[in-house]
Amino acid sequence: MGTRRTTMVIVAVVLGAVASFILYRYVQGIEAQVYADARQVEVVVAAVDLPKGTTGDEAMVSGLVTKLIPAEFRPDTAITTVESLRGKIAHVDLPAGTVVVENAFVERRLPGADTNAQLIPEGMVAISIAVDQVRGVAGLIRPGDRVNLIIDDPSSPDTPTKQVLFQNVDVLFVGRTPAPQPGQDPAVVAAAAPADAGLGDVLTLAVPPLAASKVALVSDTGIYLALVPPNNTPVPVPPVNGANLLTGETTPVG
Repeated sequence: MGTRRTTMVIVAVVLGAVASFILYRYVQGIEAQVYADARQVEVVVAAVDLPKGTTGDEAMVSGLVTKLIPAEFRPDTAITTVESLRGKIAHVDLPAGTVVVENAFVERRLPGADTNAQLIPEGMVAISIAVDQVRGVAGLIRPGDRVNLIIDDPSSPDTPTKQVLFQNVDVLFVGRTPAPQPGQDPAVVAAAAPADAGLGDVLTLAVPPLAASKVALVSDTGIYLALVPPNNTPVPVPPVNGANLLTGETTPVG
């Protein structure tokens, strides 16, 4: 009885496998027929994940392939040869399988080639603040870093209170040295920047317009900066004053 049941199970598995193979070949046949009826065009596709900042020359080694796809699925700005990316740099992240379009890779920027206003992200404005060595993380902040802004809460003048105003704020300039852009060597950018002439403690931040007004309001009373890691995730931070200063864990490990 056991042998018969085992045989039946094996037969069922084999039949299932055969049926799956037949269905797969049938679907392949339909797909091939549809593609055969469509005009094929060649496009360049990311063979692997290409992060922002990847040079075209690096991507050409093993990160890009050419592929035929139906013309109706080809983006209007799709590139057709990998050679057109030589000397350029990825402007955005390109997941594997992405069809590469013209604006995905841009020309390398040279120090001084753009105006300072062009360094400001869309929808943002630039505003400068002055910090001393203590409030400015001992001068360790570099162009391109991100910081949290900590202020004295003006709504509680009778109870000194510190409050996080903004988190993950981009530092566009330290003094007159700009944050390096994709394709730029930070050392070359720093060397090409005008002399700071004592402006090393002046930081220029990129913030939305309303945030700039808030920063301007509190800048005279002093702002503490907290340097954060590149991929920092903002978290809720309650105000801190004398009433809750000694609460919570005694080891600040997060």
